[in-house]
Amino acid sequence: MSEEPAKRTRLFADTALLMLALTVASFSVTYFVPLATGRPDPRPAIHLHGLAYFAWMALYGWQTHLVASGRTARHRELGLGGLLLSGAMVPLGFVAMLAAIHRRIAEKHPAPFANAAFNLVDIALFTSMILFATANVTRRPDHHRRYMFAAAIALLGPAMSRLFIPFPAAPPFSWVDPALLADLLFIALVLHDRRTLGRVHPATAVAILLVVGGHWLSFPLADSAWWQRRAPALLQLSAEG
Repeated sequence: MSEEPAKRTRLFADTALLMLALTVASFSVTYFVPLATGRPDPRPAIHLHGLAYFAWMALYGWQTHLVASGRTARHRELGLGGLLLSGAMVPLGFVAMLAAIHRRIAEKHPAPFANAAFNLVDIALFTSMILFATANVTRRPDHHRRYMFAAAIALLGPAMSRLFIPFPAAPPFSWVDPALLADLLFIALVLHDRRTLGRVHPATAVAILLVVGGHWLSFPLADSAWWQRRAPALLQLSAEG
């Protein structure tokens, strides 16, 4: 059984708008409000990363809207630009991660490298989902759209973490992980698959296994002695860069 065109695209367009709204709300805490009040981050790399991030989320939303409205030819025309932007997101993500490490060290944070473990996992997950989506773009578009959905979720978690900054020690904000909250969007995809296909799509299953599994594994990685010994080497990358 294949997906019905009217049903298969609306979920992705609607959830893309939700992801974009959550991204704007999240970055208001650390980016838009400081920018509007004359206290912007002085580091150019952070602004470049933020620009690429919003451009990617906006393009993803626009691409899903094009498919939902039947303009698939235009969607394909923008595909190369999306791929190039996705490629730029990876090194920019590393730059932003290194900048965050230096900031935490300057603030004398007790665990300055812990968040970097989560960042690295999300970068790896985003890259993997983009590669899977690209490999299926022409032969299996149903796989392609699900892997792009998963790539967007891998980006959404780090953005949503900004919503928790005003509540660093107040339950439930002290134990709820933003990435796992973003992963809840997979529930909508599973329900969509069950409704339109009568089963969970194989690409949905793979994406959930990798993305949700990767997020759960981030916790023991961030706290491990192995990571604490090796994470300072990231500063050498920053110095060489």
